[in-house]
Amino acid sequence: MRDSRTGELTSPRMTTAYDDVGEVTAIRQALEAAENAGDADALAALLTEDAVLMVPDFPAQEGKAACIRFVRGIMSWLLTEFVRRVTYVSAEVLVIGDVAFDRGTFSFDVTPKGGGEATRVTGKYFWLLRRTQPEPWRIARLIVSRNEDNEREPSTPTR
Repeated sequence: MRDSRTGELTSPRMTTAYDDVGEVTAIRQALEAAENAGDADALAALLTEDAVLMVPDFPAQEGKAACIRFVRGIMSWLLTEFVRRVTYVSAEVLVIGDVAFDRGTFSFDVTPKGGGEATRVTGKYFWLLRRTQPEPWRIARLIVSRNEDNEREPSTPTR
């Protein structure tokens, strides 16, 4: 492989499975931090151009631009109306070449800013990630589902 700038011969970037799992873990942590901060730009940096976002109660969002428009709208509404903090817990990360997935659970407590009882929402996620050398890992498909028993799970607000 030749470096496009210098023309010199280079070897492909070599990573170990351990490195790749660490990078996928860092993406999960970055997405959690972006979501908790309401930072749609930070979240956008984690997505591929052809990303697809599938969340409960809404149509699938296809393409990075559509995903980010959707996320900006939801984040704005959530930050205005609620105190909310999400946590993602991975159950499995698998890397196969330049494709990986992260499967796990999430939970968040929402408390209306205008007063009212806090509610805990729990669910599952499945993220498909892709790496195109020399680009880093990015989320290509983000699928989230809520657990059915959420309506019956009042929560004590966390501080």
